[in-house]
Amino acid sequence: MQKAIDVSKWNGDIDYTGVKSIGINNVIIQCGYGMESNQKDPYFDKNYRKAKENKMRVGVYHYSYAKSVNEARKEANTCLKWIKGKDLDLPIYIDMEEENLTYLGKEVLTKIAIEFCKVIEKSGYTAGVYANANWFKNYLNYNEIKKNYSIWLAQYGDKKDFSCDIWQYTSQGKIRKNASNFDMNYIYKNPVIYVTVKKKTGLYKYGYRDYITGTSKVEKTVEKGTKLKWIYDDMYGWSKIQYQGKDYFVTNSVLNRSSLSTFPKEVLKKDTKVYVIKNNKIEKSKVLRKGKKVTLVCTFENGKFKGYDYLSSGINRYLRK
Repeated sequence: MQKAIDVSKWNGDIDYTGVKSIGINNVIIQCGYGMESNQKDPYFDKNYRKAKENKMRVGVYHYSYAKSVNEARKEANTCLKWIKGKDLDLPIYIDMEEENLTYLGKEVLTKIAIEFCKVIEKSGYTAGVYANANWFKNYLNYNEIKKNYSIWLAQYGDKKDFSCDIWQYTSQGKIRKNASNFDMNYIYKNPVIYVTVKKKTGLYKYGYRDYITGTSKVEKTVEKGTKLKWIYDDMYGWSKIQYQGKDYFVTNSVLNRSSLSTFPKEVLKKDTKVYVIKNNKIEKSKVLRKGKKVTLVCTFENGKFKGYDYLSSGINRYLRK
């Protein structure tokens, strides 16, 4: 279980270094409210930048005034404009708490929340619904929403009435060097994060390519726009993902998240013996001179060449023991 804060313009300038220093690694930031461009939270971009500079995981919430499914769709599209180019680690939540909308009733309000989530997820993000216990009891169909989307529950005290991914348990959190109170949250499990494939690509058994002996080759091919369940980044240019219930690896370069790791680059510190690869076969050995720039595509984890590095330099490919 991890802790998170959620923030908006009402928190003013935030000392994220202080937040991180007490073990809070997650923040959910208000991007704005409503459907008009001028309703963007004036602190959103700054909060996002500061949180990322401090290596925090970031999610977003959007305060809703939508009175219909059509307006929910417009709000979601406005939200997507505001977050364009930003890498999110936690879901995008629609904030359902506007008291002036309770007259719409549970059925309509549930449809509004779900429509917002559908638009968000169609764009490759993970979506969810934020509401307090009263709303989940009386104004939203909790079970219908929970089937497909993340639940963020606000209920202050030491117990909660609903199962949820994130629980906002107080609005009186104190963090040193910060003047305002903070909403504090427990994250019980990492909400499901999806990534989208930018072009037709292969999925691999392991986090490397082995076209030489076949220990890790393409297991399945997916088309551009395919949504994959993201599990983790191995920090060497590959991500473990899940597709159709099975686990695979894919190169980060084909995924729609720019914050993922890339293949490490290095400058050789000494003359290095390598084996030249052409047409997926080892042809000969040669020496790469000190100072040569290469990219580490992967390290073989199995088979005849277990422990060998697969290097690239321009169009050339090599194995290094």
